[in-house]
Amino acid sequence: MITKEKVLKNAKKFNDTGVKVGVINDKLMEMLGPDFISAPCTSKEDLYGAYEGGLIEHIINTTKHAITVNASLPGDKQVDNDSIIRVSLLHQIGKSNMFVQQKNQWRKDNLGENYTWNDEGLSFKVAERSVFYALKSGIDLTEDEVFAIYNYNSDFAQRPMTSKGEKLSALLKIANQIATLEVK
Repeated sequence: MITKEKVLKNAKKFNDTGVKVGVINDKLMEMLGPDFISAPCTSKEDLYGAYEGGLIEHIINTTKHAITVNASLPGDKQVDNDSIIRVSLLHQIGKSNMFVQQKNQWRKDNLGENYTWNDEGLSFKVAERSVFYALKSGIDLTEDEVFAIYNYNSDFAQRPMTSKGEKLSALLKIANQIATLEVK
């Protein structure tokens, strides 16, 4: 759990950083809705971010770790920080309306389900919805950035890792895992 003040601080950081790198605008924030800043990242306590503000907190932590991991790489393996920030901020915004408060007290008490799936709307994968929201809001993404958002959960052991998109995806995957480990 995080405090209301921390939720608001994280939302401001998310917004300010996103505006700076050109991936957050009024149209996107309107599409994500007023509940975006309080959205959880997952549904169950034994996962991560299953609390108010958990989604933005996870996105910010992922962004921080992606920048750190990138800086630790040899210069020729590094990727532009603005692209890392862009894909990190957008990679899970598709979760913004994915969960609703769990109303079943037994499930909350016995299964740790603070939230349950929101059955309204079409079913998309998180990455698909994230890219849809960005493109629908007029956010201009490069092919490499779209590739990274779509593929950050992929196994890169069999890939040449020569394209910017592959590098972005791998960095995002590692940073996402570190951010998850950090809170588990």
